[in-house]
Amino acid sequence: MGTGQTLITILALALLSLAVLNINRGLSSHDISLAQNRYRLEALSIATSYIQQATQYYFDEAVADSNNTAKTDPNTFTHPLELGFEPTDSMQINDFDDYNNIVKIDTGKSSVIYRVSFKVEYVDLSNGRVVPVSYRTFHKRMTVFITDNYEPPLIYRETPAGKVKDTIKISFVYSYWFYN
Repeated sequence: MGTGQTLITILALALLSLAVLNINRGLSSHDISLAQNRYRLEALSIATSYIQQATQYYFDEAVADSNNTAKTDPNTFTHPLELGFEPTDSMQINDFDDYNNIVKIDTGKSSVIYRVSFKVEYVDLSNGRVVPVSYRTFHKRMTVFITDNYEPPLIYRETPAGKVKDTIKISFVYSYWFYN
């Protein structure tokens, strides 16, 4: 084997090594992307479960009573600054706004620990947009925030500085309708 053939063989092995490394890098980033999407989907599923659970409760404490006047007058609903547990609730959720400012720790099927927090506020329609208001209405919006409890984070976004913890945020408007 001559010098030329040896150089061609070394070059061929170098090209083969580069190709294998690039394929490995591509597969590795693909696996990371799949795992991150799995965690995001799981977090989304947990948020959806809490929203479905919350809609099974009364819109407000006032509508749980049989008094028809209270059911049709938004001024009898919980004051916007008092959304959350009432003193008589004994930390048991019994209406939609009791979720306000609650923080829960939940695990998905993958055993990842998620931090789930809630915000409930009155909303109204203004210029075609749903906006928070400081008065009582027939509409409340629940926003669910989910992050993971790991460092480095499992749910993240890439920035020039590196991985930054990301938050899954879902909003849902729950409206009260009353029929005689």
